[in-house]
Amino acid sequence: MAEIILWNSIAKRRRSISDTFYDNGLGTLKGYLEDKGHNVEVIDWARGDFFQSLSPLGLARGIRNIYTALGSIKNKAIKKFLAFAYLNMQETLSAIQRKRLRRKIKKLAYELKKKKAHIVGIKIWYGDAFKNAKYLIKVLKKIAPETCLIAGGYHLTLYEERIFENSEFDLGVVCEAEYALEKILNIADNYAGAWDKNKFLNDVTISAKEGKIENLIYRKDNRVYKTPRRQPSVHSSKSIPKYVINDNKVSVHVMVESLGCDWGKCHFCVHSQFYPHYSLRDPEEITREIEEMLKIGIGVFRFAGSDTPPSFGARIGQRIKEKNLRIIFGMGSRPIRNARQQYEHLVNAYTCLIESGLRAVFMGGESGNDFINQEVMNKGVTFEDIVWTIKAFKEAQNKTGEKAFLSLALIYPAPLLGKVTLEKVKEDNMRLLKEALPDSVMITPPGPFLHTRWYEQREKFGFKVEDEIIRLAMEYEYVLYKPPKLWPELGISLEGRPFKKLLEECNEFRRQVENELDIPTDISDEHFLMFYAAGIKEKEEILKVKKETMLDIISCDYTLTREIEKRLNLFSKKIAYSD
Repeated sequence: MAEIILWNSIAKRRRSISDTFYDNGLGTLKGYLEDKGHNVEVIDWARGDFFQSLSPLGLARGIRNIYTALGSIKNKAIKKFLAFAYLNMQETLSAIQRKRLRRKIKKLAYELKKKKAHIVGIKIWYGDAFKNAKYLIKVLKKIAPETCLIAGGYHLTLYEERIFENSEFDLGVVCEAEYALEKILNIADNYAGAWDKNKFLNDVTISAKEGKIENLIYRKDNRVYKTPRRQPSVHSSKSIPKYVINDNKVSVHVMVESLGCDWGKCHFCVHSQFYPHYSLRDPEEITREIEEMLKIGIGVFRFAGSDTPPSFGARIGQRIKEKNLRIIFGMGSRPIRNARQQYEHLVNAYTCLIESGLRAVFMGGESGNDFINQEVMNKGVTFEDIVWTIKAFKEAQNKTGEKAFLSLALIYPAPLLGKVTLEKVKEDNMRLLKEALPDSVMITPPGPFLHTRWYEQREKFGFKVEDEIIRLAMEYEYVLYKPPKLWPELGISLEGRPFKKLLEECNEFRRQVENELDIPTDISDEHFLMFYAAGIKEKEEILKVKKETMLDIISCDYTLTREIEKRLNLFSKKIAYSD
């Protein structure tokens, strides 16, 4: 049977402490395609040891020490000198990382050539990772032109044919890629004895034109074409991922419990581009997948769905309890419409979830101002709904005696449409946070992403975007080690304020929340889940570890992050084998 080699593209430095979770997308492809008789090899460099290998430890620790010192030095001359040294050391580190990673990518290309790999799939991500994927393609096109290169992943599903306008991929598979890849590999079986890339691609093109391959992007006669999307059924089914266990990966399984969003109408959100309808998996199938993960030593989970409604989550939780499965997990959960009227039901649902292992929740509140949430965001919930949903979540914690962390997301600043002032929005946001008291607030600036209502009606919402915005956005990398004023321009403005000004306003609001309300910012549900599994549960310790792990990201000295990963993996294995 045909073989495909899948490579997970990466950036040259970590962006988050959760970057090294097992990749469920690649695992699902491996599980599905191998069940169909094909051979799949996954090459995943998103590992703790790999990221560390790209950075000289002495240089990284020097950067860490200088960055730490900059926060306490009062002498302006010394501070200016250290800032200059810091930025130059960062640029040196970045150049070394780029050189080392390019060398490894080039080596990979020659290994693929030596293996005579006929089909290589690349999971592409934004920014630096996309650039590195394009570099691998460039090398392979030169030394192994007979290799068929297939793009996949979130980045392709969002940007579709625009990726092909900025790269040299032969084919692309979007959304649930396993079904398209199966048909592509079935065609490749016809060339097992004598590989001919051009004839193979021609056969794929013919099948696509005949409507036999959905979710496909392909080239023909110097043009790019798309086939129709495969629509998931109301009750979706997924293959169980197959992982190659590696101690340098984080033992967290990101599990697809649903596809799409049960609301799916937010003006700022791209979910409808991925799955226009909401599709649920059977709780019995979900728990079977949990059982398979427990067998390989994974006991920590993150539900992948954009929203797991408490009512559906409770059905999963009930099945987990009935099977006596010991796990911990995190999930995303929207505020519930008319939450006050459904309060007891919500308390019971969250109670069941916490009893079954829920320890962290991400909730998109977006704004404390009802006009913003209704007219600008089209969120479908009110201030009262957000507050009462969170009250129910906290009441469930009181009933169970278990702590479950809440990370509440806000978008600030927001488009105002001339109907409300920014100061009023900030005031209402602060009022919301005072009433809700989440464990953390994720505050992000607004962005008119492709396929969102904000992008399609950008003039109405006050956005201006440059003609090159799509190309820029595909490769834009947030330079976390620099202040926002030194970041590259993105070509976006809102109501006359450029992107960097929006970042400044966002950061000012973060500081206000931390200083006036003593609520941490930018600790995601994934962070809370990892910290919990690593035994870090008290607020003071969480704040300390959050600061230190951010220093890890900034300096590329990942010492503490690697220690947390180690502790999490021990916990995950212990809980998995506890039965």
